[in-house]
Amino acid sequence: MARVVFAVALLAGVLACAAATRPLQRSAVDDGDITHQLKFINKHVDKKDKHPYRTPTGLFIQERASKQLPGPGQHFSFGALVTWDVIHQTLDQLPDSKLIFLIRHGQAVSNYLSDTLGPDEWFKWETKCGYSDNATSWNLFDADLTDLGEAEADALNLMLLDSGWFKTLTAGLPARAVVSPLSRCLETATRALKDLPFTATHVEENVRETLGEDTCDARRSASDPKPGDKEKLQGVCKFEQGLRTRFPQFEFPVSPGKPGQRSGFGLLADADPLWTEDRETQGHQTKRALGFLQDLWEFAPERVVFVVTHSGFTRSVLLAAGREPYRPQNTELVPLLLQRVPQPLAEEAE
Repeated sequence: MARVVFAVALLAGVLACAAATRPLQRSAVDDGDITHQLKFINKHVDKKDKHPYRTPTGLFIQERASKQLPGPGQHFSFGALVTWDVIHQTLDQLPDSKLIFLIRHGQAVSNYLSDTLGPDEWFKWETKCGYSDNATSWNLFDADLTDLGEAEADALNLMLLDSGWFKTLTAGLPARAVVSPLSRCLETATRALKDLPFTATHVEENVRETLGEDTCDARRSASDPKPGDKEKLQGVCKFEQGLRTRFPQFEFPVSPGKPGQRSGFGLLADADPLWTEDRETQGHQTKRALGFLQDLWEFAPERVVFVVTHSGFTRSVLLAAGREPYRPQNTELVPLLLQRVPQPLAEEAE
């Protein structure tokens, strides 16, 4: 009950903040007029970069991850250091580029328990299917949102929809949404993206959290367990309902294959093909992020894409883009303007 009251109080506070932070037509820092800002930005696009993707500097405060940033939580103007008009003019000037908004899910049961128990005690439980303190039991496998996490997602929706930020962030351009198939992201997307005019919304396997070891990062199968298997281990832990039953508002196509060989976004298999008892390395996850970006350019023609994902994968996308590994808070939106390096230029750079 105390958590519910706290969640409602938080929601009320964020709503007040959303009303007070309607889209502004000024920069968070004074860089002069738009022409001066664009010249500054274009100067910082490295045209000799060997990296498959590049991004202009000086656009977002999240680029300064190694510096002390104001926070924690969502930054003013979602971290923009210039006006959003300038950001979209930069997008227009850079060929084969996209504006990507990475959104971390709301507070999940696993987040709540790790904060409440502390790292030493949580370490004893993070590989288990559930936790009980003799008064309350929590499911850890494919962890759900808490009451607070639901309130955080609702608050983000009010900022994007009611306060007009979605229109400012997209500048009226068509936008597509991509969502991790873990329950906490599907629940967050259901609330945070509600009634926003996306051209399409896809569930995508490769934007999952760091793989392995922690049961909260394992996913349930798309299909329900077979009747005869109800009492048997379903993947990592037992579950009653698959993704299609739990989340009928989403589609869960199976699209196997490596990046560049798939037919579209989706799950790599009906059952979880990725989770193992060993924790995924940062190098592997960054490679997975690069694969996702390759598929993003293949399957999303829109210049603007929203991705509902996790803190670990957000850091890996930023690393894949040549950025510092910024760690977002729950439901924090992290913008990234990214350009794919043309193949001839990439060959010349080598």
